[in-house]
Amino acid sequence: MDQAIAIGFAVPAISIGMCAIFACFWYYNREDRAAPLFAAAFTMCALGFFLNHFVLAKETMANAVFHNSCYALGLYFLSDGLHRSFDRRTPHEALAAIGILSVVLAGIIQLNEFGLAVRIITINMIHGGMLIVSARTLRTIWKKSWTGTAVLCALALCILNLMLVSPTTLFGRTVGDATYFQSAYWYVMNLLSILSILSMGGALISVCVMERLDALRDHADNDFLTGLKSRRAFETAASHYCEVRSGDYAASVVLIDLDYFKLINDKYGHAAGDAVIRAVGDLLCRQTRTSDMCGRMGGEEFCLVLPGTDLDGARTLSERLRKRLSELNVPGLPNDITVTASFGIAELGRDDLFEDIYPVADAALYAAKSSGRDKVVVASAPRDRGRPVKRQRIDAMALSDRPARLAS
Repeated sequence: MDQAIAIGFAVPAISIGMCAIFACFWYYNREDRAAPLFAAAFTMCALGFFLNHFVLAKETMANAVFHNSCYALGLYFLSDGLHRSFDRRTPHEALAAIGILSVVLAGIIQLNEFGLAVRIITINMIHGGMLIVSARTLRTIWKKSWTGTAVLCALALCILNLMLVSPTTLFGRTVGDATYFQSAYWYVMNLLSILSILSMGGALISVCVMERLDALRDHADNDFLTGLKSRRAFETAASHYCEVRSGDYAASVVLIDLDYFKLINDKYGHAAGDAVIRAVGDLLCRQTRTSDMCGRMGGEEFCLVLPGTDLDGARTLSERLRKRLSELNVPGLPNDITVTASFGIAELGRDDLFEDIYPVADAALYAAKSSGRDKVVVASAPRDRGRPVKRQRIDAMALSDRPARLAS
């Protein structure tokens, strides 16, 4: 009996430990959407276990309702956290319906005195059904990363425990208050529960770690003021695009440099200068397509790579951006101060790389600066030009210029 209780205490003890781990993840990274849900899931697991085995009498209505409610809530929180981690839609309605069904059936079985074994088998099967619903909607996450594979394996182990091992251990046997802690079910269920919790906890820890690493990578790749790609990330993406693109389609590079930006910083302060940079970054995000690449190259210089766009299209966009810049109302600047910029445009030939065309666009930008600023200067067209694609169509097209592997 003492050994049985000691084994039983291991399950809530491990659950509480897991809860503490995920609470720490959330404390140090408040942007983590899943960690608090994982902590809540393990809290419900520990609470349900204590209520069922050490607080409430076994064959009572209170036990049937309260501890099954804790388990159902725990599984709901677990599923919601997993779906958030992998950017999937949580099947809230299905999970809620199955969870409520488990509590209702537990009460009905208790009222009709079918016995503890019937209640355990029925509720385990239903809770296993909640995990099956989650596993079904998450079935493709193994393609995303190794953490997805680990989560699916942990889910499979939990489903096996609930829907096969536990009912098989209990089927045809009578279990009651007097024999519960000596039953084979108690030992098998606890040992498998410990294994399931450890495997699921390990998988979820890997999910939180990878999510944190992804967040750090995003911070490194994105400029903190504008949200655009940083220079390193932009040059990497632009170079890769130019290497794998098809020369059948046009592509252009636009360099943008704000005019007299140093004077703004010197006269109105760096806070005003930062506000200008943020406003320009926001404008570029709003005025470009999802297929376009935007980056801040440093200071007041920005760069665009425009797939499917020839010199005429790049000039049209640049003139529109130039006009919109002059209309910006920037906090910290007087209303009579106008933000202007100079633009240099170059079009890629069929075999040009980013490092080949960037100096051409830079030379066009220098010409715009030298000839009075607030101008758009276009470099000469390459002899081996690709054909342009209408801007309103390019995002819907499966262009070979924008291969799927580029997004990865």
